[in-house]
Amino acid sequence: MSKVTETPREDLRQRRSKQHMSEALLGLMAERPYREISVVDICERAMVHRTTFYAHFEDKNALFRYVLQELQRGFEEEQAALAGQVDLRAFLLAEFHSALRFLKEHRQIYLSGLAGGGHELRMVEDTAAEWLTRRFREEGVTAGETLDPELAGQFYAGALLTVVRWWLENGMTMDEAELVKQVERLLPRQEEERG
Repeated sequence: MSKVTETPREDLRQRRSKQHMSEALLGLMAERPYREISVVDICERAMVHRTTFYAHFEDKNALFRYVLQELQRGFEEEQAALAGQVDLRAFLLAEFHSALRFLKEHRQIYLSGLAGGGHELRMVEDTAAEWLTRRFREEGVTAGETLDPELAGQFYAGALLTVVRWWLENGMTMDEAELVKQVERLLPRQEEERG
């Protein structure tokens, strides 16, 4: 498994190099399928040497995972205001909103990953599932009963990302507000809300 090379304290130059390489990968993914993008392409777009690339990342998949981790950090900052005060429904709806906004804005990147045979989408799904699993563990978010955090993370990440994928692949014909309403109806309600 590829790993991102991280140092405990990165200097500004290292962070800037990673940022340029991340932006280069996202830009290239907006133009063509992920499988057609090489490390050389990324380096040329980012204007860094291959030695710089390999000082930070094992391969382009490691860079893509790094990009996903950075996006995840952005989601974490968005969700920080809700920490400790949300039920399962509100938590999942907030996560769905975040994924919907990002994937709508970066539709071409999604399509690039889809054209790549699905490996890249699997990395997105795995990242989302890991994020949700961690949040279930940390926040103790439940549906009024005991849920296994890992199973719940896998289930909800798959369900929500599949809905977003369906929406994007079908040309976003359903109004975004209606899509959110429909998903909200599908999410579990707390026991006290049902009665």
